[in-house]
Amino acid sequence: MINKEQVATLCEEALANTDRFLVEVKVKPNNVIEVYVDSDTAVNIDHCAELSRYINEKLDRDVEDYELSVLSWGLSGALKLDRQLQKYVGKDVEVKTKEMGKMQGKLVGFDAEKVEFAPAPKKATKKKPAEEPVNLFFERKKVEIKPAIIF
Repeated sequence: MINKEQVATLCEEALANTDRFLVEVKVKPNNVIEVYVDSDTAVNIDHCAELSRYINEKLDRDVEDYELSVLSWGLSGALKLDRQLQKYVGKDVEVKTKEMGKMQGKLVGFDAEKVEFAPAPKKATKKKPAEEPVNLFFERKKVEIKPAIIF
């Protein structure tokens, strides 16, 4: 069976000297391989096809058959790596915790242990004026952060 580390190594080789980086490799039963990449700028279909060709050249289907998908990380996935989080500092994100549920706001900063988040201000109502929220700090391992599009 093809292993995750083998595919990850091939991806790292192919992505060296680009602004693209490996986020995750999944190897499912029957050698169904999913490779997720992100970029400091953007990932397009040509980038995915290029990486797919590279991996296909290095693996031998005659020795072991497999199914390969190379995908852009996208807006629906939680940000996992420091490099992804760095890209969203100062931008709109959705934060989800068990204690507080989902909230939208801006990612202020992060380090190895914690994430600083500025919740979106609550809108004023007839009974209550708008109030500026205080930044919140979350343990990194207990929070899920996703890019958000706030209208």
